[in-house]
Amino acid sequence: MSEQPTVITGITPGLTVRGLDRDQTPIADWLCACRRHERATGRTAVQQLLARARTGHCPHRQEVTAA
Repeated sequence: MSEQPTVITGITPGLTVRGLDRDQTPIADWLCACRRHERATGRTAVQQLLARARTGHCPHRQEVTAA
C-alpha cells in the first residue's frame, strides 16, 4: 500500500480578525492559498498583516521562485 498525502477539506484560505471590541487584544489569522498559516497579535501586528495579506494571491510562492 502506498502512502498518499493527507487531504484536508472544509478549511478554506482566508483572513479572520477578532478581538476588535474595546479592551480586547486584536488577533488575526491568515491561511494562505499555499496553506501557510500566520497569526498576528496586537493592534500594530494585525494592521501590518492586514496590509500585506491578499486572498487568492500567494506571496510565499514568489519568495521561493525568486530565491
